[in-house]
Formats: sequence, C-alpha cells, structure tokens
Amino acid sequence: MTLSLPLTQELDTLISRLKLRRCRMVGASPTVLGRVWIHGEGEVCVGTRVVLDGRIAPIELHAQRGGRIVLEDEVTIEGGTSIEAQECITVGARSRLGSWCKVMDNHYHPLRGNRHERPSSMPLTIEEAVKVGSRAILLPGTHLQKGASVAPGTVVSRRIPADTAVGGWPARMIRREVVG
Repeated sequence: MTLSLPLTQELDTLISRLKLRRCRMVGASPTVLGRVWIHGEGEVCVGTRVVLDGRIAPIELHAQRGGRIVLEDEVTIEGGTSIEAQECITVGARSRLGSWCKVMDNHYHPLRGNRHERPSSMPLTIEEAVKVGSRAILLPGTHLQKGASVAPGTVVSRRIPADTAVGGWPARMIRREVVG
C-alpha cells in the first residue's frame, strides 16, 4: 500500500507536532527529524516551517521557569545543538544553527568570586538570515545582527554587526559584506 504525497506530508506534520507537544506554540508545517528534547517549565515557541534535524544527535531546548525560547519562521537547527534559556533566546527567521552548537543566556556560575551564586541572565538574540557554523558557542549577551555568519567552532559573546562573518576564539571579523 502506497500513501499519496499530501497524505504522507500530513502524517509527517502530525508526527512532528506530537514531538513538539511540550511547546507553548507551534506554527504551520514543522519538520522534526530524529529526537528533540524539550525540558523545563519555561516557554518554547516554534514558528512556521521550522526544521529540527535531530537524526545524528538529539536537539535540546531547555527553557527554565520564566525563560523563553523563540524559533521564528523557517529556522533550521541541526543535531546535537543545545539551547538553554533562563531569560530569553530568540532565533530569527530563516536562520540556521549547525550541528553541536551551544546557545545559552546565562553562565550558570560567575567567572570570579563565589561560584555558587548564579549570575543574572542576558538575553541572546539571533536576527534573521544568520548562519552559525557547527560547534559554535553563543554566550550570554550575544547579538548576531541580520545576515551575520559565524564560522564553525567560534565563541561569540558580543554584538556582531549585520552582514559580517566572524571566526575564532574570541570571535574576530573575517570579512564584511558590502550591500549595494
């Protein structure tokens, strides 16, 4: 027995919605491949035509109480990526996070002083059409502006201007696109 293409697509969407059942909001036509772990008491909002490809390793979305993770329309996230929000992490429309990325809005302990105190969170924003390479780490306070590109293995902790490519640790400008 062969299923028609529209019926197969509807079944895939239904399975994806089932995997995203812990999300506060899910837009039209999500695609979830493999495993996605959604943890915490916070909110996870998924836009239209979002692709979560957890076939090589699970994707983890962890929004702690009072935290919020927003994946806008047409975002693609590859396997092994972990997004952890205590306050707010926003991934803009048409952005792509490569495999094994780490995105967090809190360091979970101070770098100096009493390591048992939790520092305050700083919102992390990824604007639209941003590309983040595999194994990149986005730290609290990161703001990747529209069209920015992050090379694989880069550690980012600050604002990266629009249409700029960065790489290294700490992130340094590789090139800047000239629009016009």
